[in-house]
Amino acid sequence: MSNFKLKLEAFIEDVNKEDGYTLQLFEKLTNTMFSLIKWAGIPFVLYLLFEISRW
Repeated sequence: MSNFKLKLEAFIEDVNKEDGYTLQLFEKLTNTMFSLIKWAGIPFVLYLLFEISRW
């Protein structure tokens, strides 16, 4: 139990840092998700607009 408590305290301390590892990980994750949506979503929307215009 004390091992878990030490890890939890280290995690909380890391989250409270301005340049902590956890925030860098979330930044990388959101940037990757944005790029995926941008590069996969825009062509899909263009395809949908093209298909709708053919009606």
